[in-house]
Amino acid sequence: MNANRMLSVLAAIAMLAVPCATFAEGDHYMPPAGEHSRDFHGYHKGDRLRDEDHRSEYVVSDWHERHLSEPPRGYHWVRNGDDYVLAAVATGVIADILLNHR
Repeated sequence: MNANRMLSVLAAIAMLAVPCATFAEGDHYMPPAGEHSRDFHGYHKGDRLRDEDHRSEYVVSDWHERHLSEPPRGYHWVRNGDDYVLAAVATGVIADILLNHR
């Protein structure tokens, strides 16, 4: 294999690897400025919910019917589709996350 062909092959491999490496750098997806996604998959225990994810319209009051445990005093379940987050009422700090819970 001549040197020019080898350089072309290596350049192609490097170009394919860059997007994968960039995506894997962080495990917190942040939507572009001005765009918001209510996806709980980027959250971890101990994180604080964004204000727009912690609004009262998303709070689950029928937790028993949804097969969720009773939230401890000072906590409530917050819902997005089939995803639930147990968060502190006052601060929005996450105590538990249930993804794809039915």
